[in-house]
Amino acid sequence: MNKIQSLKILLVLGALYYLVSAVVHFFGFTLFPFYDKALYQPYHDTVIALVAIILSLLLLAIARNPIKNIDALNVIIIGGIIAIIFSLGIILKIDFTQLGAPAKKTQTIVEMILLFIYTALLFYLKPKKL
Repeated sequence: MNKIQSLKILLVLGALYYLVSAVVHFFGFTLFPFYDKALYQPYHDTVIALVAIILSLLLLAIARNPIKNIDALNVIIIGGIIAIIFSLGIILKIDFTQLGAPAKKTQTIVEMILLFIYTALLFYLKPKKL
């Protein structure tokens, strides 16, 4: 399997992750071990679901032809870096215990680490601009 095929698979897996995330946020399901139903807010979680669906569609569009869509792929990578920075800020700024969801801090750390790995793989697998 070459790097382009691996990149396509990684992009599709990311799209599937965000589609599952959209469903979970929209309906307030308990899917992950750190999920706290008390933090579910219908308005905010519906907006998150909408953004997750749009991100899924973008990842699928890029996966069709990563070479042609290199600029969009670069935007996704930059977005991943920004999301990692925001996650770090959330970890440092939010008192999850005061919110009544102390395990949410662990979830945020795990998600940040996984996003770092995903973004690093996207960066490693991205084609060189022609």
